[in-house]
Amino acid sequence: MVATILLIIGYVVAMLVLAYINVLSKENLILTFSTALGWLVALSIAIINLNKARKNNKEAKDYETKKKIEIDAFKEVNKATNVLSNKLISVNTFFLSTLPNHLKNHLMNPTLFKYDPIKMDLERGRLRVELYEGMAAFHLTIEANEIAVLEFDHYKKYVGFQVEDLHKLFDDFDAYSSKLFDLSYIRQPQAYAELKSKCDNIWEFAWNILGYLFDYRILIMNAILTDIFGRSVPPRKPTDSNIKILSEVAVKEEVEKEADRRAVRSIL
Repeated sequence: MVATILLIIGYVVAMLVLAYINVLSKENLILTFSTALGWLVALSIAIINLNKARKNNKEAKDYETKKKIEIDAFKEVNKATNVLSNKLISVNTFFLSTLPNHLKNHLMNPTLFKYDPIKMDLERGRLRVELYEGMAAFHLTIEANEIAVLEFDHYKKYVGFQVEDLHKLFDDFDAYSSKLFDLSYIRQPQAYAELKSKCDNIWEFAWNILGYLFDYRILIMNAILTDIFGRSVPPRKPTDSNIKILSEVAVKEEVEKEADRRAVRSIL
């Protein structure tokens, strides 16, 4: 472009010189200026269109790059969410059926069903360790892709709070679990009911977190993929009106306040 402009300027200068030495007539000089002006206008329009095309191409390329980063981030976060969900399902299954049924079956038929509190205790410990691992992987994956999912940070924090509180229920159960090694206790009429109540508290809490992870996945999916597919996934609709979805319970301002409170408590 620069070379073309210099060429036009050189042409005009040459015509001026020719006119000055009377080689070029006044009429031809005016025609020359008109032609040169036309070239300059046409060239200016071409430059403007070229710059606009470059800008549009850059914006399209930037959009494509951004969407690729977002989609890759969604894939990674989705995998970590699935892993954490599977850990919670294992917790849910253990406290919903495995542990209470282990005692119930023994009480119904001690000969056929051996009672093994050590086995149950080890299994509970394993599940808790795996839950820690799943939550750590969830946090690390989100942090590694934080630029793409930053607007959902308060949802991640809220899920983290819920998992922390689930571990507190584990702590309470650990304190209670020594009773399960007392054979005289487990044969008392209220023993199974007490165990079932404590197990229900844990699996119901874990179940709620599973719902929040389901909501979290939908929120990210819609934010990243809706403009590509032109449609969005509807939010979860619990049959129980008392149950709220993640976007209803995790209000950003309140989550940030709770994060500050927990940070203070952790150093006291």
